[in-house]
Parts: sequence; structure tokens; C-alpha cells
Amino acid sequence: MSAKWFDHLPQPVNQPVHMSIEGLHERLTSKVAGKDFIVVDVRRTDIEEPDNHLIKQAINLPAQTFYQTLPGICSVLANIPEVIFHCSSSNGRGPRSAAWYQDELDDKGIVTSQAFVLTGGINAWVARYPDWVVRA
Repeated sequence: MSAKWFDHLPQPVNQPVHMSIEGLHERLTSKVAGKDFIVVDVRRTDIEEPDNHLIKQAINLPAQTFYQTLPGICSVLANIPEVIFHCSSSNGRGPRSAAWYQDELDDKGIVTSQAFVLTGGINAWVARYPDWVVRA
């Protein structure tokens, strides 16, 4: 069995809360991205595939380097109440990155921010809200 990109990294402790795509859509239409919430797309090379969609107003922080840059990321995002992570289907990289972020918040005693995982990831988002994506 070949090694996975995360095998040498700590296993996350937390199980972040899931957010529905409808919940995110409501936030995008009624709140301020970057202040009230932020969407973090943790895909890496697959963000460039033929359907290279990115949720409007999302940022890209690839999971493969997320843990190593977590102290800096946490200091930047810690004042944003809801940090919503996703990958293609939110079954691997999205939940892992969200858990690492929540672990870092908990370790530092930060309560001004919380990690969420977008249920279904970008695949579910594009299927339901195709007008709310931009090309990566």
C-alpha cells in the first residue's frame, strides 16, 4: 500500500460540524464573506481539471500544505466566525483540514472562530448552484 500525503502528519482530533450547501448559499447572499464567514477550498491539482470551478469568494489553501502553515493561517482566520472547508466531495481533505483548523483553535483557546465542512463539497455545490462559481 502506498503512503498517503497525510501519513506523516498528526491525526486530527476534532470532528467539525457539517454545513449544507443551502446554508452556505444563504450566507453568501446575506452575510459578508471574509468578515462573517470564509470558504476555504483545499483542493490542489484537481482544482485545475476541466471543470475548474471555485465557489465565488472562496480562497484556495491546498490540504497538502495546510497543516504545515496552520499557525499562520490560524492567526489570519481566527477572527472570522465561520470557516467553511471543502474539497471535491468533502470526504477526505476538506474534513481533515477543517479538523486540523479546529484542533489549532482549541489548542490556542480561540473561541472567535469555528470550522465547518461543506457537505458534498464542490461537486454538490456546482450541481445545485452553477451560477455561484467562477473559473479557478
